Amino acid sequence: MMHPKSFRKLIVDNAVGMLWSQWVNLGAWSRAEQRVNSFSDPESAIAFSSYFCKYEKRLDKISLDWSKVNLQYINHSRLKRLRKTVTDHIELPDDFYEVQAATTSSKYITEPNAKDMANLLVRLRLLFGSTTRADVIFHLLTKGSANSNQIATYRFLNQKAVLLELEKLAKAGVLVERRSSRERLFSAQRQFAKFFEFEIQPISSPWFLLASLLMLEGCLTDELIDDEYLVFSTFMDNKRKLSDYLQKAGECNLTLEGSTADEFYENVTEYYTCLCPVCESIHAR
Repeated sequence: MMHPKSFRKLIVDNAVGMLWSQWVNLGAWSRAEQRVNSFSDPESAIAFSSYFCKYEKRLDKISLDWSKVNLQYINHSRLKRLRKTVTDHIELPDDFYEVQAATTSSKYITEPNAKDMANLLVRLRLLFGSTTRADVIFHLLTKGSANSNQIATYRFLNQKAVLLELEKLAKAGVLVERRSSRERLFSAQRQFAKFFEFEIQPISSPWFLLASLLMLEGCLTDELIDDEYLVFSTFMDNKRKLSDYLQKAGECNLTLEGSTADEFYENVTEYYTCLCPVCESIHAR
């Protein structure tokens, strides 16, 4: 069984590595020894850099500079929701910045390459704007058919706004709608989907980072870390949320069940480690 201190270090290293890879994909000047196999996500990178900069100070500076230079690629309503998700777990400074356009360019920040397969969302935002519409299409292309509630929950969007976009896109023939007595499922029309070539990325950066944040702030704090009984108990107290976050982060052929606190903790460490190979050996320079 992994010791809580070792697990905390693993979480910090991989969460910071995830964010470095996100910023490199999005056009920040930096080198990463290995890219994380995850689609870039501007709002996720901004929101979680505001927390993980406590472990790597440069993240906050890169986040602010990128946001100013590439303001047009930010979905502000989604960013607000992701920031709220972060502040539900940890208090941020009162002066946490509002994103505004820069008057000058930065030699360390470039525009993201929309042709890069990892930047599928950026490409969609060039075509459809940095709105709910682009995020809805992104979800249906990468995750398959879904209803409005599933998309809104997974993508941190407003459910009514998602449904409105789904209905518009279905009327335009971009989406196919299938109704049942219980729900309305939407999927991307085949001919439309053919315009977008990409590789399926196994890790969802916002859910991976959210799971990491919850464990660091809720289960592996300095006050608990030296007492395994308290650590295991706190993991068990957060069982429902942790299981949900980790399963949304990525699929592993492992269970997240556990009838005892130490058993659940061990299952969580194994599941998280299963997600981590794509994050190994990432060091920004």
